[in-house]
Amino acid sequence: MLKRTFIHLPGVGERTEAHFWHHGLHTWEDFLNANEVPGMGRERLVFLRNGVEESLANEDNPAYFGPLLPVAERWRLFRRFRQRAAYLDIETTGYTWPGLQVTVVGLYDGRDMRQFVYGKNLDEFPAALENLDLVITFNGSQFDLPVLRAYFPDLQLPPVHLDLRFILARLGFKGGLKRIEPRFGIKRPPEVDGMDGYEAVLLWARHCRGDYTALPTLLTYNREDVVNMETLMEGAFQLAETRLLGG
Repeated sequence: MLKRTFIHLPGVGERTEAHFWHHGLHTWEDFLNANEVPGMGRERLVFLRNGVEESLANEDNPAYFGPLLPVAERWRLFRRFRQRAAYLDIETTGYTWPGLQVTVVGLYDGRDMRQFVYGKNLDEFPAALENLDLVITFNGSQFDLPVLRAYFPDLQLPPVHLDLRFILARLGFKGGLKRIEPRFGIKRPPEVDGMDGYEAVLLWARHCRGDYTALPTLLTYNREDVVNMETLMEGAFQLAETRLLGG
């Protein structure tokens, strides 16, 4: 999908991109090999060729494409950089910053699930983001990432953030994570099925009062939030690609 993308180039929007595809310019290589583009002058063609050549030179660099792509179209980067992507979700003592405590950070890279817990290993979390290209959240642009930035002032986030809440909403899947999951065939374990963020806050409070069952349940809840995003992201990418390209 990345090499079929042209909307990161100056002055190229969705209509122009579709125009390129319609005339057989499906990839950057197609564009560079074309002697002309219907409806485009020579000067403009040369200018865009320079942009395409620069794109090819940076095809392994997500930090190059992130700022150039519209936020709503950054999903296109997922498949190209998924090998260094991770899904993230946090648990806290509330919803309003300042005044809340980060209690758990869950991070899943498609292979390993790591959880960072306040009072145990939470300070190890920033280092876990090193060498990642993408971070994927559900509503993280409005909650998880602002909270983490405030909590860890020197936090270095991966160059590209994909927020599934808005990617899915554009595809017609609106509402919270738990409401959307069943539409992708996801079923949570009985011990956390139906649980919400408020109950997660209560679990941490129980843990602090000495309830030894509360923290394992909270970690299971967080794990489901994080791991299930992989299925949602894969499904969203496929649906978005099909909608854009047809087929």
